[in-house]
Formats: sequence, structure tokens, C-alpha cells
Amino acid sequence: MRVGHRPFRNAAAAMFAVSLVAGLPGCTTSAPTTSKAPPSSTGNPFRIGRPLVIPHAGGDGLFPEDTLYAYEHSIALGGDVIDADVQVTADGVPIAFHDATLQPVTNGTGNVEDTTYADMANLDAGWNFAKGGEHPFRGMGIRIPTIRSILEEFPHTLVTLDLKDLRTAAVAPLCTLLRTLRRTNDVYIGVDTNEQVTMFRQRCPEVRTSGTDADRKALRAARATHDATFVTKQLVSQPEFVASDGTRRITSDYLAFSHSKNIAVLTWTVDDPVDMTNLIRLGIDGIYTRRPDVMVKLLKAMGMM
Repeated sequence: MRVGHRPFRNAAAAMFAVSLVAGLPGCTTSAPTTSKAPPSSTGNPFRIGRPLVIPHAGGDGLFPEDTLYAYEHSIALGGDVIDADVQVTADGVPIAFHDATLQPVTNGTGNVEDTTYADMANLDAGWNFAKGGEHPFRGMGIRIPTIRSILEEFPHTLVTLDLKDLRTAAVAPLCTLLRTLRRTNDVYIGVDTNEQVTMFRQRCPEVRTSGTDADRKALRAARATHDATFVTKQLVSQPEFVASDGTRRITSDYLAFSHSKNIAVLTWTVDDPVDMTNLIRLGIDGIYTRRPDVMVKLLKAMGMM
């Protein structure tokens, strides 16, 4: 559960966009659609023996967030995981989109939950990505993708979905889609409310989701006492790297306890190479980053890719 995990947007894009953006090809590319992450030997697909490169919303420091263009190019850079935010349209279509309204990202207006997918399908999803006061992706035909289209384009790539639509009605179409496409084993869903977690566990118990408040409290207590008997259903954990009070949460003890329970620890959102290096050396399972190019370069330099 990555509450409030995108505090920047255009400012971050302007800060982190690099010179390679200008030289990238158009929206239709020949970029590979399958990551090269090795298979897991632990039974947990999100623990592969080295840190997963998780381009945050497709690498939103480099590319327009939550778009097929971003996913294609971030995987081509060496990303291992597709990370998408999820909203559900008025006609029940799960889409890759962060905000409740269309205007922060696109050239459209209105609430996502009040708009059909047909009415938003031709909006420009690269409209508001800014670099140096300019908008290099406008008019390139970059659209809002459905979650179905992403799962179909990347059939063998790990996926994390962050359910931003807080309505309980958002659970059923997403659960149905994962079962229809047989993607219940390699997709993790970050869920923001206890009600949604409960519904997922009732409707799709085989899908990995974030925990309830009670689950997280129990996990913290077990970690504090090093409870070897503790059992958890939550086999993926998404702690933020820096807590609201400025404390860095990921420690060697934190990781050791999590790994003793086969929990994959995926932290967010880290762009600084020094912080990345420290986390990699600690044994983090994955890092959400707006700069997948930086993390890939580090892993290669460390002989891990």
C-alpha cells in the first residue's frame, strides 16, 4: 500500500527527465515486452535473489506515467516489473491511472469514475509531462491504457497494481480480470482500505494483496519480538523508504525478519544512487524508482545484472 506515493508530478518529471527522452522513438516501438528477471527459487515470485528494478508508474521521472509507452521503454532499459496505478471507469473498466480526475495528466477534464473508457480512450496521456518547461510527449498518440492491455502486452512480466480507486466496487472487475487472464500468481495488488483487502481475500484469495491495518500491526509486533512462530498471509510488503518523521525504515534486522517469513520487501520511492546502493547492499527485494536507468546502471556495476 503506497499511500501518497506520488507527491510530485510535473516537478519530478522536470527534475528527473534526462537527455535520452528526446531521442526515444514514437509510441509504437520494438522495445521488448518481457523482463529478464530470473525466476524465484523461494516460491515467492517477488524474491528473485537480487533487487527487482521497479520503474515507478513506468519510470515517471523519464516517461509519461502509467502508459504503455512508459512500460515498453522502462522494460527496455532493464526494468523487471510493471507498476501501475488503477482507477475504474464509469463502465467498470480498470485502467492505469493515478488520479481521480483526468486533468492532472491528460488534456481532458472530469472524474474518472463518471467517464466511460470510450470517452477517455483518445485523450492525450502525455499531455502534462514536463521537461524544462516544455511538453515533449504531447501529440505522440500516447493514450490511457486498460489494465487488460498491459497484462496482455506483458504476459511474462511481474506486475504490481496500486488500487487508487477506493470504492469497494473496484474490487470485482479487477479480480475477474486477473482470473480471466490467469494472472493471479505473478500480480501483486496494493490495496488502500481494509474493506477492499477483505473483499479481495473473499473473491480472489489466491491473489497477493497488501495487508489490513491489523495484519501490519501484528507483523510489527512479531518483528519487534523476533517471533519465530509468527505466520502471515502477506508475502509482499511495501514499506516507504523514509517514514513521515524522516526515519529510514529499512534496516538489516527488518529485512532479516521479513525474509525469514519469505516476505518480499519492496520499498518506495528511491531515486538517489547512494540510497539505492545502500538498500541493494542490505538485500532489499525491490525498489520502486522514477529513475530505473540509474538503478540498472548500479546493479550492472555491482555485477548483479
